Amino acid sequence: MSGISDALKAIKTAILLEERILSQSKKLEQLAENVVEMDKRLSALEGRMDGFLAAASAFGSGARRPAKLIEAAQKERPGAPPTKEN
Repeated sequence: MSGISDALKAIKTAILLEERILSQSKKLEQLAENVVEMDKRLSALEGRMDGFLAAASAFGSGARRPAKLIEAAQKERPGAPPTKEN
C-alpha cells in the first residue's frame, strides 16, 4: 500500500508543478508583451524628440541633442556629486 501512496503523491506533485509552470509561462508571455509595448512607446518618444531637435536646429536655435548620462563626463552632468581627483 505504501508504494501506491508514494506513486499518488508523485503524480500529485507532478500535476502541481505543471500548473505552476503553466502559470509562470502565462506571466512570462504577458511580461514579454509589456516589454514590446514599452519598446514601441519608447521608439515613438525618441522619434518625437529627434523631430523636435531637428526642427529647433532648422530654426537656428542652436539646440543639439543632449548627451545621455552614460555618455556625459562626470563634470558635465548637472547636479552630479563631486568626485575626488587624485
